[in-house]
Amino acid sequence: MEEIERNYKKELEVLKQEYEDFVYIVSHDIKTPMRAISNIATWIEDDLDPSVGGDIISNFNLLKNRVGRLESMMNGLLELSRVNRVELEFYEINIPKIISESIETLEDKENVDFLVINNLSNENVDTLGKKLTRVLNHLITNAVRFNNKEKKEVVIELNETAEAYEIKISDDGPGVPEAVKDKIFSIFYTVNSKDVVDSTGAGLAISSKILQVVGGSIKYETRDTGGSIFTFNWPKTITLKI
Repeated sequence: MEEIERNYKKELEVLKQEYEDFVYIVSHDIKTPMRAISNIATWIEDDLDPSVGGDIISNFNLLKNRVGRLESMMNGLLELSRVNRVELEFYEINIPKIISESIETLEDKENVDFLVINNLSNENVDTLGKKLTRVLNHLITNAVRFNNKEKKEVVIELNETAEAYEIKISDDGPGVPEAVKDKIFSIFYTVNSKDVVDSTGAGLAISSKILQVVGGSIKYETRDTGGSIFTFNWPKTITLKI
């Protein structure tokens, strides 16, 4: 029985390695022709007579947008496949500081009211800083991007236990329909059409995979007053599950 289990584990490791190698090779091989298509479309646009109709220009822009989206999806798939192989450096970070920096990098933050509730007794932690930053960036960006209100509200609450940091990010957007709540952590899934909100749908899948690797957890719930709440636990002591 033990020998069978060992064989299964070896086969699983081989399959995981083959999957990661496949994604890495395919994503890199596809990027070159995608960029060529985008460049050729731009060159044709530049050569067109100024009198060319707006529909043609619009179609060229649509072509370049779709190529860009496909490249972003390939980048997301590549990042997901390499979560347990890259950015594994431990160093000290200040959690409120990286949240502030994440907010500052947002493109559309002028119409957003951010409230950070800091209940941490120790703001500094020696951890996988880039991984934690990735998760925060994805969740904060989503809280803004998928909120369809003119004036948005995002609340970030920081708590801790003896074992973990608990970070809760809530918004007053439309929330997630009950029927699809189980799908939101799947790669490339988006509640809205990608033509409505330009997103690859990779952020939550990547965040969930990172938390799985570090031994944390993430959950979604609907806010009582409408909107979304994402709560994740980040262990104070990391035990990599690779």
